[in-house]
This record gives sequence, structure tokens and C-alpha cells, in this order.
Amino acid sequence: MFHQYTSKDFDFVPMKSIPINSERYYLLKDWISSMTDSEDNENGCDFWTWIENNNELSKSDSTNLLNTFFLFLSNDRNRVIATGSIVSDDRDMGKKLQLEDGIWIGGVNVHRDFRGKSIGTIFVEYLDNYIQQTIDKDTMVYLFTNNTQAKRIYKRYQFQSKGFIHDESINTQQNESDELNELFAKCYRAGTYVGNQ
Repeated sequence: MFHQYTSKDFDFVPMKSIPINSERYYLLKDWISSMTDSEDNENGCDFWTWIENNNELSKSDSTNLLNTFFLFLSNDRNRVIATGSIVSDDRDMGKKLQLEDGIWIGGVNVHRDFRGKSIGTIFVEYLDNYIQQTIDKDTMVYLFTNNTQAKRIYKRYQFQSKGFIHDESINTQQNESDELNELFAKCYRAGTYVGNQ
């Protein structure tokens, strides 16, 4: 039977609040490190390094906008379901593509046991609201993905396609049916947050 999840089923936890060497920290590291290119579209060890590096960079962010978040089941505080980050530049794509200054959503990944249950949509809605609540000036937000379902979710939140990215460092297609990564952007306007609609 399909369980219909809502945001109330989850705790959204910033990595900055998780003590290093805690049980939760090791649960996260084990989950991320277990990811594979074929099942998760991520190399777990490389992804964990990316998360740790962005977490360190986020500690000097005075606006508290840059963060890596983990989604835990509310009724099981040690069951991690998803992750996603708000970073200053995802894999230097902003510099490579010579984009105007902005921030990036990256590393969004739902645990393989929970895919297809609208959790990606819940997580993107959380990130969307978090950015809108936190910014104090108009801010461009970028992301890229080759996941067809993710593209539909981002479009639902008014991200606009800016075309495909032809860069070998991110287009690690597992087979010929995989799409190229597509760049999306959205301008968030400061002072316009009205809460969940």
C-alpha cells in the first residue's frame, strides 16, 4: 500500500547542527558513502567529500543561507530519507558557464527505498521556502540535473530551463538513454515570502 507522505512526516535537519562523531553523523556518512552511480547517480565517496567541503564553506556564511539539509522520518530520528544542499557554486559550473552571481541547489538525492513517493517534491518545496525566507536581497538560484522527474519538480517551482550543459565533468552518462544535464535558474525576490500556499 502506498503511504502518502507530507512535510509533517519529516524533520529537516541542517548538517551544521549535527555533531561530528555523533551517531547521526555516521548514519549520514554511511548512507551517502553507500551510493553508487548505477543506482543513485552518485559516487558515494565523492559525494560525501562534496557535502563535507560545502558544509565547511557554509560555516562562514553569515546569512545562514548556505546549508546541507538531511530529511529524517519524524517517528524514527535515525532514518535518513533525503539530502540536498544550497551552495555557493556547484562543481564550479557558475564560473565555467560565466553566469551572473547566485547560489546553487545541488546534491538532491532521495534514499532509493523511498523514491517514487513524492519525497523529492516535499524536499524541493522545503528548499524553495527556505531560500525565500532567508534571502535579504534578490538572488539568482541555479541547479542542473539530468533526471526527468526532477526536471518536472523544478519546473513546478518556476525554475526555467537555460539549456543543456555540455561539460564532461558532470555528464557521466551510464548509458545512451541518459540525458545531458540541463541548467535551470530562478530569481528569488527578497521580501516576497508569503508562507506555504
